Amino acid sequence: MKICFVQKQAFPYFGIMSLAGRLGAAGIESDVVITNLERDFISALKESAPDIIGISCLSTEHAWLKDTAERIKTTFPSTALMAGGIHAILYPETVLAIPAIDFVCTGEGEGTILALCSAIAEGSSVDQIKGIGYRRQGQPVLNGRETDVVDVNDSFEDRLVYYRRYALLREDELKQFISSRGCPYQCTFCFNQQLHRLFPAQKNRVRRKSPKHLVEEIERARATAPILAVFFADDLFTSSKKWLQEFVPLYRQRIGVPFMCITRADHLDDETGELLKRAGCHTVSFGIESGSEEIRTRLLRKQITDAAIIRCSDVLTRKGIRIQTSNMFCLPDETLEDALSTVKLNIRIKADFVFTPIFMPFPGTELAAYCIEKNYLPDDFGFEHLPQSFLRHSILALPDRKRIENVQRIAYFLVKYPALFRMAEPLVRHVRAAWCYYPFLFIGTLLRYKSERGISLAGAIRFLWRFRKSY
Repeated sequence: MKICFVQKQAFPYFGIMSLAGRLGAAGIESDVVITNLERDFISALKESAPDIIGISCLSTEHAWLKDTAERIKTTFPSTALMAGGIHAILYPETVLAIPAIDFVCTGEGEGTILALCSAIAEGSSVDQIKGIGYRRQGQPVLNGRETDVVDVNDSFEDRLVYYRRYALLREDELKQFISSRGCPYQCTFCFNQQLHRLFPAQKNRVRRKSPKHLVEEIERARATAPILAVFFADDLFTSSKKWLQEFVPLYRQRIGVPFMCITRADHLDDETGELLKRAGCHTVSFGIESGSEEIRTRLLRKQITDAAIIRCSDVLTRKGIRIQTSNMFCLPDETLEDALSTVKLNIRIKADFVFTPIFMPFPGTELAAYCIEKNYLPDDFGFEHLPQSFLRHSILALPDRKRIENVQRIAYFLVKYPALFRMAEPLVRHVRAAWCYYPFLFIGTLLRYKSERGISLAGAIRFLWRFRKSY
């Protein structure tokens, strides 16, 4: 049996690599087709000749999911088509409303997809498979979410599922890994809050690969492709100091590649900073989200004070580790003054790099409901209203929206060169024309990506060129 996964974005998905690893261990072949890298993805699917097709998508890609599923079903009418990924987990009935989709995976897919393969191979019913949704007589049926969590140390990711077809992914200088799944926090802007509600009985919110397992996974990856830099993309890489104490000597001895990772400002003390430094960490990312502490704590429920952010940055600066911050613009209730305060806080902590997306609400979430109540969004707000990119413009009807967007577009340079702030402040107050600011957004994104991740300019250009359709 063979499964071919279809995705839009031109980078390896952790979920698909994990699934491919589990499937391979069970003797089931996997393939991947990336629509953004194919002139004709249907021809690529025909070449793959799968028995099952799986589509993975983000919630911003709902329109793409519908169009892609319909095109696939027209060509492969008798092939089972299953949707998975975070969008399918959070909104299974919305996904099942697409007629071309036969099944939806409503949780972690490793066990579910193996059970589905077995049922299809044997021609048996899927009625008893946990974690799956389908239609019966035109009506959606959800079998119940799979409650048995995946043991992240059971198998290794299969990266060759991408490299066999896409040599350019093999050649990326930066390779991404995750050491854990899950997050213990419930910030209102993050999908983890919804996952907590969907899986209330799950007690262990963070499941970590053992240091030995993670290091071996990196070694296996390095045997198949060059690795000049590593990004640990966990929601919270520093969640366990004990784990870091075991990981650091293993990583230094067996890998020794510079890396960046993600923390929370209230999760990084002097000892943790020293561990990261000894391991070869060159950049740490943490969320500021908003320079307004009131918005950060009341609306986003990220209970981190300005003082905690400053303490975290002080530790990193003393350890010689660069600071990358995640910020959002055009948040509900945000004013131009709030947006400027976000820039000012980044300047105050001397952030080396700033990531500056536009806030994007998702249908059915707490923040979306708040935006509708405040008339920032229409009453009929749905997935069709979501923009493709989280970098270009906001869909919220904020009084200061255009000015805040312009602050977002030049924020990288204002933080990098603080002397510009005094000159730029009157500019964003009086000049609204977006074309004046867009070049700064794209150039800043390129320079930030190159420097923060420790790769060459050519490597950054190649990487971002692949994502041009998403910007």
